[in-house]
Amino acid sequence: MTLISSLAMWFSNSKGKVVIEWFGWQVTTSPSFLIISIIFIFFFIYILLSLILSLYNIPKKTLLKIEKRKKNNAITALNEGVIASFYGNKKEVLKNLSIAKKSLNDTPLLILLELQNSLYKGDQHNTFTLLTKMLDIKVLKPLAIKSLIVYSIKNKDQKLFNNILNKSLDKKIDFLWIKKDIFKFCIQNNNWNDLSNYLEKKIPASNKANKEILSIAYFQTALGHYYLKEINNAKIFLRKAIKLNNFFPPFMELYCKLNLEKSQNQLIKVLKKYWLINPNPNIEQCLEDSFTEKDALSKLKIISKILVKNNHLYYKYLILGKFKYKAKIWGSSKSDLQTSISFKPSKEAYYFLYKIEKRLKTNESLTQELKLLYDKSTNDNYWKCDICDLSYNNWYPFCNSCNSFNSIQSININENYKVNKNNQLIDGTLIS
Repeated sequence: MTLISSLAMWFSNSKGKVVIEWFGWQVTTSPSFLIISIIFIFFFIYILLSLILSLYNIPKKTLLKIEKRKKNNAITALNEGVIASFYGNKKEVLKNLSIAKKSLNDTPLLILLELQNSLYKGDQHNTFTLLTKMLDIKVLKPLAIKSLIVYSIKNKDQKLFNNILNKSLDKKIDFLWIKKDIFKFCIQNNNWNDLSNYLEKKIPASNKANKEILSIAYFQTALGHYYLKEINNAKIFLRKAIKLNNFFPPFMELYCKLNLEKSQNQLIKVLKKYWLINPNPNIEQCLEDSFTEKDALSKLKIISKILVKNNHLYYKYLILGKFKYKAKIWGSSKSDLQTSISFKPSKEAYYFLYKIEKRLKTNESLTQELKLLYDKSTNDNYWKCDICDLSYNNWYPFCNSCNSFNSIQSININENYKVNKNNQLIDGTLIS
């Protein structure tokens, strides 16, 4: 305002005239009028150009608004389509996918919606193509890897499975995310050798859970080599398994079948230590596999050396009773079998007592009573899935019911029975 006032005062104090001659024409005016005219002409031209520019941009702005509206509608359709996929509305998924694809490029959510629609249609080729594309999209890579492993399970595709394992070595892919599906493939296709190599690279054997997982992979690899009679390879992988998870019952059985110890005395020491640290009924099978050439009496002497302590376990006396039966020491066998029943009745104990009484032919009514008890009894289960509680006679790496890996754990053999202070069964059926 000060500048404008100063200029107005200057023009009023500085009177004069301006003469313009152009092609014989002469125009005379005051400086102030000339300046005002120039300013007016400038603003007129500016307004005229603005108006022309606005008219020129009207179609472009209209198109932009239309595109924006379409994009907003596409985003809305995409969100609604994703939500519809969660409750399985196939029609809504297809409808919203068609709308979204018109205005959106290959965004992660659009690819997911297209994948879901492809799954609904059962289009395996397009499904595989989309999953492969997802591997190159950082945010979708974990989902793509898991889905492709499931795809390889369905199609028993060994090559695809190994390729996906290599891609999942990316540190950003959490092993827990794909663990269940990986083990499922390996169990169905006996692919433990490749899995062992993968796990060595993927997970650190620094905690108990990882050690168990890796040891099971090694064990299953060793078992596969054993069945193929590739004994040296079986021994290599079993040693790796035992190093991570020593005295685990299934490992010990294979350990005895492979005769890893150089001498029988050393093997007896190992089995004795196994019985002290982690007693399990399979100690009987371990001994049978280790001393196949020994006679019944020699085996009895060996098992008597091994089964020290753990006097509260019913199967200690059951095992001793069975070996004594095979050695034809009837009276002592009968005593051990009765002791076993006093801790916990078992089908096997009744069976061998029945066989002893039938052989001795001293008490027909007792023989029939034992036969009846045997018929009514059920086989003992020593393993149980800690997820679904399904019981097993033997250990497996995978529960067949709930498909959980490494969920089958050894159970307390007295967990379903009331015992006294001596850990003996209360109200058990004891035959004297």
